[in-house]
Amino acid sequence: MEWPGKIRICVGSYILRQQLKKRKRNPAVCNLAEAKKIGIIYNATELAGFEIIRDLAKRISDHDVTVSILGYVHSKNLVDQYLYRKDFDFFHKGNLNWYDKPCSEITDKFMNEPFDILINLSLEDYYPIQYITALSPARFKAGRYSSEDTALDLMIDIEKEKARMKKLQSEISSGQMQKSNDRKPDPGMTKRTDTELQLNFLINQLMHYLMIINKNNP
Repeated sequence: MEWPGKIRICVGSYILRQQLKKRKRNPAVCNLAEAKKIGIIYNATELAGFEIIRDLAKRISDHDVTVSILGYVHSKNLVDQYLYRKDFDFFHKGNLNWYDKPCSEITDKFMNEPFDILINLSLEDYYPIQYITALSPARFKAGRYSSEDTALDLMIDIEKEKARMKKLQSEISSGQMQKSNDRKPDPGMTKRTDTELQLNFLINQLMHYLMIINKNNP
């Protein structure tokens, strides 16, 4: 990494630590049965996860829960595919300052919303998503385990499952190749399948624990 990038990361990390010192949050265990307002934030750069996130939001909202969804697109602009996604809000690199802090009305509103549960479904570490997650006043925060993210109250380690998912991905790809009689793998399909497998696994694990977790036995 070139030195401008290193400086940006160092400055961003320092400012986030300073912001966290100023914010007071009273974390409390909250399960799905108790939650009335849930926020979902995720990396929306690849469209592969949209249907999965939409289905999850529908499952949750069917239980009289208000769901807010915010996606981060790692691009300078939003293409048309993002502009007509009902009930989804998005932000992109054009909404970040020079050290990648989110700066928009949409991100500010989401970041300051007192969710009962905030779910971070990003499969990778992105500072803008980490910034919003860390500074959110949500009662309970859940997501993928990352050594760089200390803001979550419930974390699911998907690294241990990647080998199994890779094998399953290979089997799915082989089946698709046989159907199409195409010996050359489609990189786009492989990437999409990998993302979908990991995202589904993370969601299933999070939903399982968020349903059974008890505030008297965290």
